[in-house]
Amino acid sequence: MIRKTTAEILSLMWEWVRTTPLYKAVPTMYLDHFPTTLKSGLSGEFIVITALSNAIGEQQVATVNVNIYVPDTTPRINKEEQRYPNNNRLVELTKIAYEALRCYPLAERYYFDILEETLISEGNIPYTFANIKVQLKNY
Repeated sequence: MIRKTTAEILSLMWEWVRTTPLYKAVPTMYLDHFPTTLKSGLSGEFIVITALSNAIGEQQVATVNVNIYVPDTTPRINKEEQRYPNNNRLVELTKIAYEALRCYPLAERYYFDILEETLISEGNIPYTFANIKVQLKNY
């Protein structure tokens, strides 16, 4: 069995996401890095895909993060700006991602499966993101 490198796995995930309804919902993506332009004016939703691990043994198992960033809402309460996650949009995009990220994209006996998901608020930027850990396994 041919093992995939981390770069190949990231490329597979990138290409797969581009074919799904998730990409139609959030067409701005970054591969293996957080956008440095965020602090200089990037706005809107975006996806960041990164690799966490690539265990190559008898059965290769790689873990990839698919982070879906959604701007926080910022209402004013008593003239003070507050930050709250846009939970409705996060729920909507996470449901789309659940359907999109479970797949068998390769004829080489590999498949993607969702491992876990959590919401994380960024302290230094006005975003909350759904952190979805996806495993690529060979079978």
